[in-house]
Amino acid sequence: MKNIVFLLFIISVIISGCKEETIGQQPMDNTPPGQITDIKVENIPGGAILTYKLPADEDLLCAKAYYTIREDYDYSVTSSLYTDTLNIVGFGSASPREVKVVSIDRSKNESTPTFVTVNPLEPPVITIGNSLRLVSDFGGVHAYWDNPTRHKISIVVLREDHNGEYVPIDTYYSSLVEGEQSTRGMDTLEYNFGVFAQDRWENKSDVKYETLVPFYETELDRRLFQAVYLPNDEPTAWGWVLQNLWNGVISDGDGFHTDNNSANWPQSITIDLGVTAKISRIKEWQRQGEWIYQHGNIRRFEVWGSPVYDATGNWANWIKLMDCESIKPSGLPLGQTTGEDQAWAGDGEEFINSPENPPVRYIRFNIIETWSGGNFFHVSEIAVFGDNRY
Repeated sequence: MKNIVFLLFIISVIISGCKEETIGQQPMDNTPPGQITDIKVENIPGGAILTYKLPADEDLLCAKAYYTIREDYDYSVTSSLYTDTLNIVGFGSASPREVKVVSIDRSKNESTPTFVTVNPLEPPVITIGNSLRLVSDFGGVHAYWDNPTRHKISIVVLREDHNGEYVPIDTYYSSLVEGEQSTRGMDTLEYNFGVFAQDRWENKSDVKYETLVPFYETELDRRLFQAVYLPNDEPTAWGWVLQNLWNGVISDGDGFHTDNNSANWPQSITIDLGVTAKISRIKEWQRQGEWIYQHGNIRRFEVWGSPVYDATGNWANWIKLMDCESIKPSGLPLGQTTGEDQAWAGDGEEFINSPENPPVRYIRFNIIETWSGGNFFHVSEIAVFGDNRY
C-alpha cells in the first residue's frame, strides 16, 4: 500500500512540473504598429483599389480596410505584408464611401487608422440590371442581359400574385458575357412581371416591369418519335442507337454515338417527331460525367426541318431552322470545368428556334464541331418543345 501511495506521489510531482505547451502565435506586446501612409485611390466599378506605404515594424502582419457596404452591413478586406494593395469591393451604388485602413502586427495590435474616401464607379450589378430585357416566350418569359466583366450575379424574375404583390418565381445564376434564360410552365394569359439583378453582397438593381402574354408551348411527346435513316446520315456505333436520344436517360453511358473512325464530317442524324409542330426550342444533354465539354460532345451544330418526308437526304429539300453553339459558362480551357459548368450541362442546354420559322415534322441535326474537335460525336438525350396544334 505504501508503495502505491509513493508511486502516485511521484507521478503527481512529474505532472505538476510539466509546463503546458502554447499553440499558435501568442501576443508579444501591446504596442501598435505604425500607421498606413501615402494611400492612393483608383476607383473601379463597385469599389476601389488602394495602394499605400506600409510601416517598417518588424512584427507587421497585414493591412486591413474596414467599410460599410450599406446600412447594417459592415465589411472588411485584408492583404498580407508582402503586398501594398487592398481591393475594396461590394458597393451597390456610385456614391462616395469612407474607408478606414489600419496595419496589424503579430500581437494583433491595430495601428492608428487612416481614413480615405473612395468614389466607386457604377457597380456591375447596376450595369447588368440596366441591360436587362424581359420578353414573351413559348410557355413563359425570356430574360436577356449583358455581363461584359463576367461578374457573378443572379437574375431574379418576379410575377404579380392575386394579392397584387410581386413574388420571385425564378432565379438564374450566371457569369456569362451574354446571358439569357427562360422561365416556363405558364398558360397563354396576361401576366405582370418584374426582373432585377443581384450580386453576392445582396446589392440589387432597380426592378424592370413588363406586362406580357406567353406563347403556347408543350413538350412534344417522345413516344411518337421515330428514327429515320437517310443516305447521308451517320450510322450508330458502340451499340448507342438513335432511339436512346428520347428514352429519358441522362447519363455518361447511354445515348447516341457515331464511329470514332468515320471519315465523314460533318455528320447528321434525322428524327421523325411523329407530329407537325412549330418548334420553340430544343433541349440537348451532353454525355455526362467526365465527358462534359470535351471528347465527342457537340459544340456547334445546325438544326434543319421539313414538314414532309424526303428519302433522298438532299439538303436542298430541307429548311435550316437554327444555328446552335454549346456555351461553357466558365470559358475555361478543354478539360477544366467549374461547378457552374457541371450544373449547366446537367440541366441540359436550350437552343431557341425563331417563331417565324415554319412548322415541321422531321428534323435533322448537322454536327459541325465537337468540343475535342474529333470526327465523331455523342449525345445523351434531347427534348423538343413547341406548338403541336397543326
